[in-house]
Amino acid sequence: MAQPTTKKEFKEWCLRKLGKPVIEINVDQDQVDDRVEEALSYYWDYHFDGAERTYFKHEIQYSYVQVSTAYLADPNDPAFKVGDVLREVSGSLAGQEEGSATATISKIDASEGKLFFAKPTKGTFSESGYVTSDTFTAKLATGGNYPAASIVSRFQNSIELQYIDVPENIIGAVKVFELGSNITAGSGMFNVQYQFVLNNLHDIVNYNLAHFYMSMQNLQFMEELLVGMTPMRYNRHINRIMLDTKWDRLQVGQHIVVEAYKIVDPDVYQDVWKDRWLQNYASAKIKYQWGSNLTKFNGMSLPGNVQFNGEQILNDAREEIQRLEEDMITSYSLPVMDMIG
Repeated sequence: MAQPTTKKEFKEWCLRKLGKPVIEINVDQDQVDDRVEEALSYYWDYHFDGAERTYFKHEIQYSYVQVSTAYLADPNDPAFKVGDVLREVSGSLAGQEEGSATATISKIDASEGKLFFAKPTKGTFSESGYVTSDTFTAKLATGGNYPAASIVSRFQNSIELQYIDVPENIIGAVKVFELGSNITAGSGMFNVQYQFVLNNLHDIVNYNLAHFYMSMQNLQFMEELLVGMTPMRYNRHINRIMLDTKWDRLQVGQHIVVEAYKIVDPDVYQDVWKDRWLQNYASAKIKYQWGSNLTKFNGMSLPGNVQFNGEQILNDAREEIQRLEEDMITSYSLPVMDMIG
């Protein structure tokens, strides 16, 4: 039969390798699923084809609190305006004691009732809290009685949280690219490459680029020594990248780029199911499960004086798994490198 291209076909391929349908394989379908997932996890962690280098990009967005659109329904007389100081209060009644969080409104989406800001000036807005503003307070001064706006939902950006959320398919992070301008990657006329070309344009074709290359390498090395790279912390089970930097220097709209490794998802790239090592390893894992199930019946006789021998199947599978894992380290793994995760 043709090589498998889906998980369902892959499971059947492994079971046929173990003897199905000539031999009854005493494993439950849930157990087969578990062993295949276990094999995939090992494949992603160690096989050079199991993960690929990528550049994860994160754009810094506005934080916001969402209130009822009724407070912004009248464009001529809204309760919140851009430039207002947004204040958390302790209750919905007018004149309630001010809470701990404040922020300056940078943008408003009246259709959804979202009040955007770069980060709180102080404190953190609560999802169960209430907010007022300068315009809101001015309305109260006219003698009106307006209930404070309850927060329907909120969103905290990475400046406020001081970490970046990453998807689960990221299994390792190597480095974060410099967050601001630097010697070798400045902007405009202050860029080193720009200055080099500007001053050598007349004979750029005949110029010895070895000197330029070595100079750029030396500049980068000097910058790493004198300025340093942005420290980064990452754990794949938390799915967050922590940057030990001054977050206040970052701005909304700025991008943070991280060099990382992500899994090669077989649901997207079906060729993964054809990998010979993965097929053999998943089959050995299922065989181990089969032998483990049968050890419960060791010594039990069937009609015709046939006896179960689950222990032999278990031992054979254990040896196959050990051999395949040794092959993985010696033949299919990339050299050890710096990677967080």
